[in-house]
Amino acid sequence: MSITVNDILSALHSLPHEEVREINTAAYEILKRKSSAANREAKKKLHVGMKVKFRGKYGASETGVIKRINRTRCVVDTGGYRNWTVPMTMLTAV
Repeated sequence: MSITVNDILSALHSLPHEEVREINTAAYEILKRKSSAANREAKKKLHVGMKVKFRGKYGASETGVIKRINRTRCVVDTGGYRNWTVPMTMLTAV
């Protein structure tokens, strides 16, 4: 028998407030570690001057060149009037 997400969610209703908060904190820490690991892996593959593509606002596909690499995002010049600040995990090398 496997436990489903719905089983877990319904069990949370019967737990005391403190235990639910403890579970929430643990889940947040797990997600934070996974996100940090994904950013580290993406950062290893990127460098300034690299041509990349990403899905822009409203779903439009954009291509550009990385101008700066920050902690979790890159500044990408798409050749327009402004630069985009894009999460590293959304960038794909062209």
